[in-house]
Amino acid sequence: MIGRILGNRYEILEKIGEGGMAKVYKAKCHLLNRIVAIKILRPEFAADEDFVKKFRRESQAAASLSHPNIVSIYDVGQEGDIYYIVMEYVKGRTLKKLISENGGPLEVGRAIEIARQVCKALDHAHRNRIIHRDIKPQNILVTDDDVVKVTDFGIARAANGSTITYTGDVVGTAYYFSPEQARGGIVDERTDIYSLGIVLYEMLTGKVPFEGDSPISVALKHIQEDIIPPSKLNDKVPKELDQIVLKATQKDVNLRYQTAADFLKDLDTFLRNPKELNFKEEEITKTRVIPSKDVEELKRAAQRKEKEKKRRNVIKRIATVLLILLLLASLAYGTMYVLNNFFKVSDVVVPNVVGSSLNQASKILSDHNLKMEISEERYSDKPENTILSQDPPQGSVVKAGSTVYVVISKGKQVVVVPNVINKDYLEAKNILENMGLKANIIEQYNDQFPKEYVFDQNPRQGVQVEYNTVIDLYVSKGPQPAIMPNVVNMTLEEATTALENAGLKLGKVIYKETTDVPENIVLEQSVPPNSEVQKGSPIDLIVSKMPQDSLQQQTKNVIIKLPDKPGTMKVDVYVIQNGQKNLVYSAEHTYQDSPLTVPVTAYKGKATLEVDIDGQVYSTVEARF
Repeated sequence: MIGRILGNRYEILEKIGEGGMAKVYKAKCHLLNRIVAIKILRPEFAADEDFVKKFRRESQAAASLSHPNIVSIYDVGQEGDIYYIVMEYVKGRTLKKLISENGGPLEVGRAIEIARQVCKALDHAHRNRIIHRDIKPQNILVTDDDVVKVTDFGIARAANGSTITYTGDVVGTAYYFSPEQARGGIVDERTDIYSLGIVLYEMLTGKVPFEGDSPISVALKHIQEDIIPPSKLNDKVPKELDQIVLKATQKDVNLRYQTAADFLKDLDTFLRNPKELNFKEEEITKTRVIPSKDVEELKRAAQRKEKEKKRRNVIKRIATVLLILLLLASLAYGTMYVLNNFFKVSDVVVPNVVGSSLNQASKILSDHNLKMEISEERYSDKPENTILSQDPPQGSVVKAGSTVYVVISKGKQVVVVPNVINKDYLEAKNILENMGLKANIIEQYNDQFPKEYVFDQNPRQGVQVEYNTVIDLYVSKGPQPAIMPNVVNMTLEEATTALENAGLKLGKVIYKETTDVPENIVLEQSVPPNSEVQKGSPIDLIVSKMPQDSLQQQTKNVIIKLPDKPGTMKVDVYVIQNGQKNLVYSAEHTYQDSPLTVPVTAYKGKATLEVDIDGQVYSTVEARF
């Protein structure tokens, strides 16, 4: 498998572990450029169609879990006969290896902290109606920073119905079986609590409470035998902690912690003040401690009793078989005679029950002397318990008493929306699609989230929606860009203010000599007007500057014709040059003084001459000096 690429994106780098159901590899996701872990089913499981269906369904359900103490599932895929799960890569080791490397019990404080984090993971999963079913140290990862990550959610449920035998893995799992699992009974959240209690026991003592040569012998001990309190094996374990472990591992589910949150609460109370713990007598079954000198004698007696029991059972079985054979032989002829002559079964035409409710269909078939059995339940748009199809179909002729197999509706499939905020949009889209949801990407500017990351979603996490519902993902386009203003023909001071108002800043200022434009006027800008620019970007400007030789002054005589009007008039002459207006002549005259010759001094280059009569502009003229 090393070097192989799955799903056109996951390159297998190296093998990092294996278990009873799968092998685990380290891989690189080339699409998102990150390291992941890939769990690949063993061939014997991949060939089991029922298991594969359950595996995909349960893994996709587990993918909805989002919690810091749960290993995230990114993808579930198939390539040919290879079925795989893509998971978060956790750099660390299993709790089993940690206990083994420690060579005995863990420190009490460290064991409690690990159990607390597993409690938090289970509480999150149970609130999302997902039961792990296989809590054991091999499925608990501990990072180098002592962060706990629980893995393999949902896989144990898929394996629960498999017909494949994988004895080695079952032996390892049996050490942590709850009594109801050992009996094949109903399993709920309290099963995980029992298994975590056994794990805590192992952390505190360095060993599991029950051992045996086979899964059956270990499972029987979970059902029949009491657990020796941890403090009997490790004198560093306080008595109050004994009570917590014994309550978590009660054989009666009603006497255990009912939720992981309750378990966590008592662990927190113990850390705060063990004296605050208050257990009722019926909550904690006292463990009977067998004296060591009597253990061997009890074992020998049990072995003798077991051998005698086996011998009696063999004799009893032989006698039973002989008796059954004799009865069968004596009744065979009579039975065949009765069946052939007295119980001739009449034919029945199968009625139509498609579209009927389950109760209606049952009554219709019963009225026709037929039985009904549910062969499958499917999600559909029809109301729950509506008959979707039947076998045999309407009109078929069958014997009275025959069974009609029906497929019923489970109603519309609903999905609990996961939390994909703060994830790369491709990863978020993949998570939703693996859960049967669709993603609608809406790109918007956002200053708080990196580009291409989801900053909001609708509906939000935890909402139940129908299968194939479209989830709006609001994806960041990065910070809102600035719009470049037009600062050409502004003074340098005005341009600087305009840039700051737009969220930009002044970059390099390059001066260009010119006599056509006043000094300190912006001639060019490095970014065109109305362009989108990242906020805070520097903008370079080219600014006008008068040539050094143009600063020399020259004087010209200007001829001014005065207006023909009586009386005196005030004559003012101004020179407008380089953005400045200077008064160069002011005196009173009469019309008889016209034409008036006025000497005007200005810098080299263009200038505007303005003549005002009695404070009003009389004339303007362009001149070159």
